[in-house]
Amino acid sequence: MRALLYTSILLVFSLTAVLAWDIPAFTTLRKRLPRPFIEDPQRHHSQRSLSENTKLQEWLHNQQPLMGKIFSKPAPMQDAKQDAGASSADHPVISDVLPRTRGINIYASLTRDFESVESRLNDSMHNITVLAPRNSAIQALPRKPWENPDDYARFGEAAAYEGEDGEDRAKKNLKRFVEAHIVAASPWKEGEEVDTLAGEKLRWEKHGEKIYIQPGNIEVDSIAEKVSNGEVWVLNQVVNYR
Repeated sequence: MRALLYTSILLVFSLTAVLAWDIPAFTTLRKRLPRPFIEDPQRHHSQRSLSENTKLQEWLHNQQPLMGKIFSKPAPMQDAKQDAGASSADHPVISDVLPRTRGINIYASLTRDFESVESRLNDSMHNITVLAPRNSAIQALPRKPWENPDDYARFGEAAAYEGEDGEDRAKKNLKRFVEAHIVAASPWKEGEEVDTLAGEKLRWEKHGEKIYIQPGNIEVDSIAEKVSNGEVWVLNQVVNYR
């Protein structure tokens, strides 16, 4: 009987000691746990998603629009074709290489002034040959690319390109200059007469190692680029654009 009493007292004492040691230990451990493990996991996931979404929105907001206005209103039926033949590092088009071709940056910059021309340079479905005059050839012109002697004869030196009407005339002349140097074909065979975007017919012929554009006997300095939708030829003179 006495042994049973001693055993009961010993058990009660042991249980009390364990509880007295365990409870503070778990409490202390909980205090040491990092906050993300203590907080509600669902709430933590929600905060992280919100943070990531905010960063994504900021990144999208800071992105610059694509260079150039390729098509103001792209036709829905053409989207798949354009995507299939779109410009890329593996399949560049003329609009990619023209600004990087040495010695023709004046002409290259003029092509960006006209949406219809820019669209044609980006068009991977219809090949063209760009006859880009060298900077020196454009600078040597007796008149600016947007000037036309007929305008001076009709409206006078002072009024030919003044006001809205004058600006429209200058823009029309400049567009013709740009389009007169784009042939609607590539490859372009020797002796083959092909229309330019300005509506004039050109052909080329070879004499020795030199290529000449006719009419005008315009010397081709080099064939600078060959890409998926055509070629860039560098000229030492300008094509007649009147």
